[in-house]
Amino acid sequence: MRGLAADPAFRNGVMRCVRCSICVPHCPSYAVFRTEGDSPRGRVQLLRAAIEGRVVPDATFERHLDNCLSCRACEDVCPSAVPYGQLLDQARAQLVTSRHARGRKRVTRIVLEQLVARPGRLALVARVLAIVQWLRLDRLIRWLVRPLSPVTARRLDLLPRVAGRPFDARTAPRPAAPTVAFHAGCVMASALGDVQRAALRVLGQRGHATLVPVGQRCCGALHHHAGLIEQARSLARDTVARFEGTSVPICTTSAGCALAMKDYRRWLADDPAWSARAAAFSTRIRDLVELAELAEPAEPGVRVPPGKVAVQEACHHWNVQQLRGRALELLRQGGATAVALPRGAGCCGAAGLWSAQNPEAAWQLLQPLLDAIEGSGCAVVSVSNPGCLFHIRAGLRARGSSIRALHLAELLDPADPA
Repeated sequence: MRGLAADPAFRNGVMRCVRCSICVPHCPSYAVFRTEGDSPRGRVQLLRAAIEGRVVPDATFERHLDNCLSCRACEDVCPSAVPYGQLLDQARAQLVTSRHARGRKRVTRIVLEQLVARPGRLALVARVLAIVQWLRLDRLIRWLVRPLSPVTARRLDLLPRVAGRPFDARTAPRPAAPTVAFHAGCVMASALGDVQRAALRVLGQRGHATLVPVGQRCCGALHHHAGLIEQARSLARDTVARFEGTSVPICTTSAGCALAMKDYRRWLADDPAWSARAAAFSTRIRDLVELAELAEPAEPGVRVPPGKVAVQEACHHWNVQQLRGRALELLRQGGATAVALPRGAGCCGAAGLWSAQNPEAAWQLLQPLLDAIEGSGCAVVSVSNPGCLFHIRAGLRARGSSIRALHLAELLDPADPA
């Protein structure tokens, strides 16, 4: 933490906190762990104590920082505009090589560097997982593991269900005059290929000629949250380069990816060769809901399953990008009976890799949201973020619910109803 002590921007950010506690009741990790160190206010004060030399970061210190889901609900309500997300990412980067929790950090690094950042490997794993799930071997493994390790069994409960074959940018049309570019993503492309293909049909229905650049990799969001800042910056540079050559908006179907790519301007601000390029790139990023609402469908009608549709607002839609209610209104304009879930249900608990690292806490956070979904009387719930989608699907499946969780792109898809 010595480097941060000499960083005036970091020190100023920490000192903005007036310890008013407005953020505390909005924090999902505080709702689960119920300790001051697991609230935004507590974490900021820990960071202040560390840079002032009053606290030496130890395993407990790191655990409090790692317990944060990075939902950034605290920033949304903070009257002092504390840049909490930025402070936390900087602190995690300082601690990523510490001796505490080395095993977990090593596993996280291997997963992110050797799997998530490598599209070919990720697609292969998704195909293997799809076969395992088709054969229902995952249920057998879970049944065998549960008596030995309930936590591992819970992790198996939360494994993503692969939806369709992986999305391959090489198979997408290549228009001569594109009006929008499409970010395929890593997990979205490998495990939610059907969603990505639905998104292209939605854009096409709304008159867009969509270019899908080949060779795309992970945007770096997961790496950045894990403190692997240089790896995240490298992935950001690669992503920026893939989309240069056009100036059209860039569509993404992941709320988390959208937020990360809009933040590239900050990630690469100190890189003379990339700062201007990253800033130009960030201004082009649009979530699917932003692009879809700008144009009326060429043909009337939105593919909405029978019954009402509940709308889950992803944290990165609600708290930071301020896209509140946009998916709800888009569905209503298309003729759907869309119902807003009470925001009191809060974060679903997925938070990227957080649910794998804290499966029981993630499961606990999910329950109020599932209660709200089941209490809405809806047959379908619309979701706009892959992690949230996997997590909610796992929860509904565990409850034996008949309610289906679908990505917004699937609900807007002009193809025949599923």
